[in-house]
Amino acid sequence: MLASSRNSLLQTVDEAATVVTPGTGFAADLLAAVGVFASDVQLRRVLTDSAVDVEAKRGLLNSLFAGKLSAPAVDLLVSAAGRRWARVQDYVTAVETAAVSQLAAHAQSQERLGEVEEELFRFTRLVLSDHDLERALESDAEPAAKEQLLQQIVGSRVSAETLMLLVHGAVNPRRRRVSEAYENFSEILAFRQQRAVADVTVARELTEQQKSRLEAALSASFGRKLVLNIRIDPDVVGGVRVQVGDEVMTSTIADRLAEVERRLAS
Repeated sequence: MLASSRNSLLQTVDEAATVVTPGTGFAADLLAAVGVFASDVQLRRVLTDSAVDVEAKRGLLNSLFAGKLSAPAVDLLVSAAGRRWARVQDYVTAVETAAVSQLAAHAQSQERLGEVEEELFRFTRLVLSDHDLERALESDAEPAAKEQLLQQIVGSRVSAETLMLLVHGAVNPRRRRVSEAYENFSEILAFRQQRAVADVTVARELTEQQKSRLEAALSASFGRKLVLNIRIDPDVVGGVRVQVGDEVMTSTIADRLAEVERRLAS
């Protein structure tokens, strides 16, 4: 994906993260829109054409989805359509990524993100090992038939979020193998899971009370619940170093000494 599309994708995902709605309805609406876009190349072209006015795109999307999708979902589709896209498919990918990210966020709020990630991983392995199942999911069967098949296989043994992803990947693979669609979803879940883990380096072992206070402080600072992965390293010489995804916070004597040395050398 080219830089222009990548930046637009990140903006779309970030915008989706600001939408506060109960349950998984918002994500389900976005996935439903992806299904419509995936089957209509002319619609995709209009929505990603920078020469078409945003209000014209809003009118088109409202005519398609008003009363069918929630207002926040339609608003997100309009905002995304107003961004720059190097390829028409990139717009659809961004909406799909935002939807999967929202499902991940919902599962995370219920402390089930790891469970969803494991369920999706196991089913992907099943598809790769069972060629009859793979052919059935990649056939031209009606969406309802594929959903019924998945219901029969997993039933209530997986979470609602996992089932939504399984059905969406089978019904709207978007020129991917079904297993590839599932692997793409897993990457999004893994990224969300990574951002939920704080790698903490301290000089000495923390008490349970200190761990609880640190977890609460970091969760408040980053605006989401974090799980601490604590590592002991005497070289940090006091203080704490925290990494959450690509974000790093440091407050150690060693870091301050290193900064002094860098300034003296410059």
